[in-house]
Amino acid sequence: MKEWIVKERRKGACMVLNFRGVAHPPPRRDGERDHSADLNAAEIATTNLGRGSGTKVLVEHDHDYRVGTVHSSWEGPDGSLRVYGTVTDPSAERMVRSGKMRGLSLGTSVIQDEHGGRMAAFQDELSICEDPRRGGCFIDEVDGKRVRTVRRASKKGTACR
Repeated sequence: MKEWIVKERRKGACMVLNFRGVAHPPPRRDGERDHSADLNAAEIATTNLGRGSGTKVLVEHDHDYRVGTVHSSWEGPDGSLRVYGTVTDPSAERMVRSGKMRGLSLGTSVIQDEHGGRMAAFQDELSICEDPRRGGCFIDEVDGKRVRTVRRASKKGTACR
């Protein structure tokens, strides 16, 4: 995967913030969804948030507050949907660097039939947020440095990163 270089904006103190994180946790093992917007294993494996010019990054799903771009996405080793993106807005950059907004929330449009059954879903955007609805969806790397780790205390827990 191509690494993006941290660079200064023209005549400004703002830096481009590069991030990696989890946009969607691994799907349930039984294949069921907790919410119609949740992704299953096949959807995670085929999601491409970097296609075209990338997917927009917003703050708290506010479409009037675009702060960056998701450049790529892939299925993580644990089955989660991982992302790489940049934040270019100075105030959003400060919120992420300070730790105030390191949650990630995938904005998904769901098309349903008249009985409420899911017919199709589309990933519209990815938001940085204070408190993500889906557990484990956080920015875990900023500018190549780990900013979040997970430790499991059980003997049968999966390996730590």
